[in-house]
Amino acid sequence: MELIHFRILLALKRCGTLSAAAESLHLTQSALSHQMKNLEQRLGIVLWRKQGRTLVLTQAGHYLSEVAESVIATVASAEQHLTLLAAGKTGKLIIGIDCHACYEWFRTILQPYLQAWPDLAVEVTSRYRFNSFEAIQQYKLDAVLTSDPVFNGVLHYQSLFDFELVLIVSRQHRLAGRQFIEPSELQQETILTYPVERERLDMFRKVLQPAGIEPLAHVTVEETDIMLQLAASQRGVCLLPEWLLADKLKNPDVVSLRFNNLPLTKTMYLATRHEDVQLEYIQWLIAHAQSKG
Repeated sequence: MELIHFRILLALKRCGTLSAAAESLHLTQSALSHQMKNLEQRLGIVLWRKQGRTLVLTQAGHYLSEVAESVIATVASAEQHLTLLAAGKTGKLIIGIDCHACYEWFRTILQPYLQAWPDLAVEVTSRYRFNSFEAIQQYKLDAVLTSDPVFNGVLHYQSLFDFELVLIVSRQHRLAGRQFIEPSELQQETILTYPVERERLDMFRKVLQPAGIEPLAHVTVEETDIMLQLAASQRGVCLLPEWLLADKLKNPDVVSLRFNNLPLTKTMYLATRHEDVQLEYIQWLIAHAQSKG
């Protein structure tokens, strides 16, 4: 059976005559009659009979017309959903978070985004943190929030905002109050980082290793809040985005320091597939993120 058969049955049920049904479907009477005769022959059952000028559905015709109502409604709903998907007005957005600290910032824009797109299913995950770019290409993710882009032409990277990495120490730390410090002054410090390999940690690849410094100890911490509490208690120092200290009331016991002649500015990006860049909910997310960066 084809959709045209279902549409003909519904038109016959609604209109009652062959001519009216054919007109409503923009078919000739002969074309409509030919379609139904072929279907009856394939099924081996009569679907409608003439009673004067009107058509009456048989028991089989009534049953098939009920099936037709369900099928046509499902198809219409699917077509509408696909139209909205093509326009970027609905769907599902799976966002990968490529860095621990990104979560803290993304929390500040997530609620307004969910309110603006009530029909969009949004999932936020760090499941593919170490292979997120491959996950986008495999359609396991739709976008990735990252500050470490790989510009190879495979993905589209939209810059959202620039930020600075700062050294966070206790307000009672021996270095607190200094305008600038040197990487060598961290040699006797415990370094707090997220549980990521050293080659991906800015503290090591941009600060310590270029200066040939090996710290006293290296401790990994899963949660940002715990890391800040450890720093406040002089259990170590950490390199984090400056925005984490934007709310001074939440972190009154720590201060931020900068390195002398060592700018640590980075850019936050949203990575997507090239064909998805113009989706409305992607564009809205980019604009909203840029305004809040």
